[in-house]
Formats: sequence, C-alpha cells, structure tokens
Amino acid sequence: MKKNLLLILILFNLTSCYSQEVKGIWMSYENRIIEYGKLTRSGVGGIIDFDRQNLGSIFFDTLYKVDINFNKSKIYFKSDTISVDFRLYGKDSIEINLGKNLMHVFRPLNLSHKLNADKREIENFLINNNFEKLDDLIDVEFSEKFFFRDIEFKKKNKKYTLMNKSWKDEGYWLIKEIEQNFFLILTLDQTSDDHIYQIKSLDNCKMELLKIQEPKNLNVKITELKTCL
Repeated sequence: MKKNLLLILILFNLTSCYSQEVKGIWMSYENRIIEYGKLTRSGVGGIIDFDRQNLGSIFFDTLYKVDINFNKSKIYFKSDTISVDFRLYGKDSIEINLGKNLMHVFRPLNLSHKLNADKREIENFLINNNFEKLDDLIDVEFSEKFFFRDIEFKKKNKKYTLMNKSWKDEGYWLIKEIEQNFFLILTLDQTSDDHIYQIKSLDNCKMELLKIQEPKNLNVKITELKTCL
C-alpha cells in the first residue's frame, strides 16, 4: 500500500514538472529590485525563446544557446559553465536572478500582431513624420542620429536619438522585430527607465501601441503616435 502511494506521488510530481513546461517567446519587464539601497541597473528587455532554446535581448541581435531544464529549474549556457536558477509561476511568469540587484520577471509575448511592413519602413515612418504631443504633453522628434552615449562607448548596436523638445533633453529609441511583430522602445530623457510598446497597427497617419512597460514615476501614457489631423 505504501509503495503504491509513493509511486503515485512520484508520478504526480513528474507530471507536474512536465506540465509546467512553457512555450513561445517571453520578455522581461517590470522587474523588481531585490534589495533597496544597493546599486541597481536597468535590466529590461531580456528575451527567452523556449521553442528554440535561446536567450537574447531587445537591445541587440546576438542570441545565446541555452538548455532549459524544468525539472531542476535551471538554465544552462552552452557556451559557458554558467547556470542560473529560475522559478516558474504557473504559465504566466518566470523569475530569474541575473544579477544587477534585479529579479528579472519574464512574461509571455502575444505575437499575433504581425505587420505588413519591415523594420526599416517602420523606422522611416518615425523619422520622416512630425507627431502630436505624447499624452498631449510632450513634444518629441525621432531622430536618425545615433544616441550620443552609444557613440561615446563605441557600442556595436547603436540606438537612435529621441529629441525631447518639451524637456530640452535627449533619450533614445529603437525598433525590435520578433517574428514579424514589432516593438518600440524609447526613453524620454537620459536617466528615465524604458517605455516598451508593441506596435499593434500602422498606417499613413497613425501607429497604434500596446503598452508593455511604462515608467510609473513619469506618469506618461502613450497609446498612439499620430501624425495626421
């Protein structure tokens, strides 16, 4: 009787582990600080592709091959001996401690908003148009010039400059493509956190946006970029 009960428990645990396996592409955003008062660096935009078993970022195109072991809750990097632990919460979020005093929180992306455009066409739409003020408050220009800090630090993957005319400051912007879905990442100045949006639709007059992350301290809500009256 005890042996049968033990066998049932073992099988249940194995089934639970395998049922927890997740699919698709996940992004880290709205990460949480582990210990307040310590140095913390922004770490949003990590990308995990569970189907292809690789890890990347919205800020560059390099992909790192990994082995994801759900039974051990570990991610192993194939190019190194490094491994990291993760914690899976149902099928809604995964937490991974990748350092920088941040718990990176990955959530699944909805990749059902494919656009009939390529990355350069979307960049040209932003560069070549004047837009209404963001949230009726902030006048910005999407410049084709590279962000000055990326030039200063000689970064391989350079972002573009976002001119904030209302604040007389500069941030950056870029477009990321994931399986014909496109994402707009921007900052409104040199120090604020990233705004991350998925581009839902695009026509000659308007880019409709779905919020993924907006800095809470700025209280700026952006749902579209509109160029036509």
